Amino acid sequence: LVLGRARRRVAVIDAGEPRNAPAAHMQGFLSRDGMPPSELLATGRAEVTGYGVDIVEGKVVDVEPGFTVRLANGDALSGRRLLVTTGVNDELPDIPGVRERWGQDLLHCPYCHGWEVRDQPLGVLGTNPGAVLHAQLVRQWSDDVVYFAHTHEPSPEEQADLDARGIRVARGEVARLVVENGRLTGVELAGGEIVPRAAVFIRPINTPHPDGLLA
Repeated sequence: LVLGRARRRVAVIDAGEPRNAPAAHMQGFLSRDGMPPSELLATGRAEVTGYGVDIVEGKVVDVEPGFTVRLANGDALSGRRLLVTTGVNDELPDIPGVRERWGQDLLHCPYCHGWEVRDQPLGVLGTNPGAVLHAQLVRQWSDDVVYFAHTHEPSPEEQADLDARGIRVARGEVARLVVENGRLTGVELAGGEIVPRAAVFIRPINTPHPDGLLA
């Protein structure tokens, strides 16, 4: 948008695979709170094309010095400058139910989804060192939060922080997310115990999009 207003000739190549594809709505975006992401995308495209920006639907498979960008359908575009904005991937644990519930009741950002699940029994999956802090953050939206240690057992200092916030710790690896009638109802531990939960948060590790373009 800004480059178009600056009278630069710009083409945006979009593969149509946004990170927030599973999300039904977006929150916390002033003047667009609750809007479906697809509607925001359509509005943005209408704005930028009004300044002469070209939107090209396609997948980039190769970039040659200079720059020439080659698409999967065989087309090629050339430009003096190249902005690589392919985004990141969320690395999710290999737990049954995680992929199916991602973006629905397995959530990432409490600022994006916390209001919708406020005052409900919530969980936080412990999959990396940032998970304990994530659990403390989620506690702002509910006084019933369980931290599932899974692969990140809290240190004594972290345990003290969780205790101070009234966050219970469920030890042992998580076996699966329990889904009934199309919604998450609990978390099953490897020992067989099922902890009822209405939603679970996770702090995934972000990695560059695996398209090889950065290399």
